[in-house]
Amino acid sequence: MTATLSDSPRVIEVTSTQPGLPWSERLRVRTEDRLPLAAKQVRIGMLAMNMLPADLLQMQGLYGVKPELPYVPGHEGVAVVLEVGQGVDDLKAGDRVLPMGAGGLWADERVLHRRALVQVAAQGDVLQQAMLTANPATAWVLLQHQRVLQQGDWVVQNAANSAVGQCVRQIAAHLGLKVLNIVRRADAVPRDSAEHWLVDEGGDAAAVVAQARQITGGATVSLGLDAVGGSASATLAACLAEGGRLVVYGLLSGQPSQMAAHDLVFRGVEMSGFWLARWFADPANREAGKQVYPALMNLSAQGSLEMAVEQVYDLAEVAAALAHAARDGRQGKVLLRGASYPLV
Repeated sequence: MTATLSDSPRVIEVTSTQPGLPWSERLRVRTEDRLPLAAKQVRIGMLAMNMLPADLLQMQGLYGVKPELPYVPGHEGVAVVLEVGQGVDDLKAGDRVLPMGAGGLWADERVLHRRALVQVAAQGDVLQQAMLTANPATAWVLLQHQRVLQQGDWVVQNAANSAVGQCVRQIAAHLGLKVLNIVRRADAVPRDSAEHWLVDEGGDAAAVVAQARQITGGATVSLGLDAVGGSASATLAACLAEGGRLVVYGLLSGQPSQMAAHDLVFRGVEMSGFWLARWFADPANREAGKQVYPALMNLSAQGSLEMAVEQVYDLAEVAAALAHAARDGRQGKVLLRGASYPLV
């Protein structure tokens, strides 16, 4: 891969989190000056950037971390090395890297410390690599580090066609787990799928639980993964066996998670929240955390982990990309591309 510096590197800035404003009035595109590198710094050119639900929540002032305005959004993407500073001997221009734990990625270029970059294969699929650090890692940790599961065990999840849901299904297949996938609409069930699907339109929770037991053959289901919240949390909890665990990792409904007292008190079902950043920050997970991304890169290289992409927009088209990402019935992720994208 050839790596060249862009003429006028662009960044996206969030200027307002006021509800109701169109995205075009909450954001601006500006250029920035290119400064010399300090020791151990690396200048990277962003190839492709994912648009995460966390990004959208943060841009609306609803996320756990609220940066001061204006700020550059974006927490996930893949980049090419453009320049390296003094003391960086293991990377060179043209190498492909994942920025880890860094915000502000909706930009043509970023300057980061070497320790914030993980090298990935230069021949890998750029768009898949751009989506590797958040949703697949969430799915991996949910399946590997929330309950001890054995091959053949059942897991139940809602929002099964979401990016995390897709990753849960693929990683579970790799691990030999069975997944009961719950979606809101019948047309969301993939055609000719050999997986286990259940449609919950939000009307009759008891009927959903009965269908779940029929599909699983009454087998023990000890782990539920909830991306929706609200009454959907109670439905998942009711699908679990006694002593099961419901992990809430998303709030797509925008409603507080609910759970029946009968499940909580008499059946011992527990509910816990999950945030990937907090899991990685916990010193108790340090050794386990080191294994997450090598495992995911291996699965991606094998073609065993792949997320659907619906459209890629240029960085300057960010308002249109955000509007697209909010559409109902979307069949894949919406990504942004930086100035270095044509190089691949």
